[in-house]
Amino acid sequence: MGYKKFNIEGTVAVSPLNLAGDLKDIIFEQLSVDYDGIMDKDIGLVICVTDVLDYSIGEIIPGDSDVFFKAKFSVITYLPKLHEVVYGKITQATDFGAFINVGPFEGLCHVSQVMPDFNSFNPELPGFVAKDSKKTLVVGDKGLCRIANISFKKTIAETKIGLTMRQYGLGKVEWQAMDFKQDTDKKKTVSKTTKKETKKSAGSKKGGKKWIKKFVENVEK
Repeated sequence: MGYKKFNIEGTVAVSPLNLAGDLKDIIFEQLSVDYDGIMDKDIGLVICVTDVLDYSIGEIIPGDSDVFFKAKFSVITYLPKLHEVVYGKITQATDFGAFINVGPFEGLCHVSQVMPDFNSFNPELPGFVAKDSKKTLVVGDKGLCRIANISFKKTIAETKIGLTMRQYGLGKVEWQAMDFKQDTDKKKTVSKTTKKETKKSAGSKKGGKKWIKKFVENVEK
C-alpha cells in the first residue's frame, strides 16, 4: 500500500495557555503532537498531519481546564502490506541477516532469505557473498524485497517486519543481469548439446539403413 493521504476526524484538547494566536495554527500544532508517529491498524503509521480542514467551536468540560475542538484534518500515513514488493536500502548487516528500510520502518531479511544462493556473512564488507554466483549484498546497497510477515505493535520500534529476497526478480538490479546471462548461457549449452545428439542420432539411423539393406541382399541370395 505504501504512503497514502487520509482525511480523518477527531477531538483535540488545547490548553488555555496555548490559545493565543491563530486558532487553526494552534489546533494544527496540537494535532501534530497527538497524532504524529502513532500506529493505527487500518491506516498504518501516521507520518505527519498536513492540514486542518475544519474545526468546531471550542467546548469546555466541567472539571477539565482544556478546551476541546472537534476537527477534520489530513494525514500522511504508511501501511506495509503482506506479500507487497518494496524497494529498500540495506542499513545494517549482521551474521543473522540484513536490516532494510521499508518506508519509515526497518525490516529484517534473515540470512537464509538474503538471496537464493548459499551465502555467508563477511564482517569486513560488511555484507553477504554467494558461494557460487559471487553475488554480494552489502550495507548501502538497494534492491527489491517482498514482505513475508508483519507483526503490528503500538509503536514503530516494536513493529516487526520480515523480508525475503530469495524469489526470482528480487534483490539488487545487478542480480537480474547476472541471472539473465546465466540463463542465456544455459540455453546455449542445451542448444549445442541437442544439435550434437541430433547429428549423432541421424548418423546412427543412416548406418542402420545400410546394414538392413545389406542383410536383405544376403537373404535374397
